[in-house]
Amino acid sequence: MEVESFVSRTLELLQEERKAEIEETRAWQQNLSLKNLQQKGVCLLKLQIGSQRTGMHGRLLVAFEPRKSIGPPVLPSNSFGPELS
Repeated sequence: MEVESFVSRTLELLQEERKAEIEETRAWQQNLSLKNLQQKGVCLLKLQIGSQRTGMHGRLLVAFEPRKSIGPPVLPSNSFGPELS
């Protein structure tokens, strides 16, 4: 298999996998409570800004944390990422 065809096929498969993940997340959003979505790492509830600073090229970096009144400062695992255009 040529390198170009391998890369092209791999890219197609990765795009297909990402689309399937997005569809799965949308199905969860329609059928699960917010608390269950947070446990699955799809959303994070009741956040506040913990800190902010300026990063490279003047970008604003913001760190979020749970509200202090609702529990420990550890956020659950999540699977956030950019959506396909």
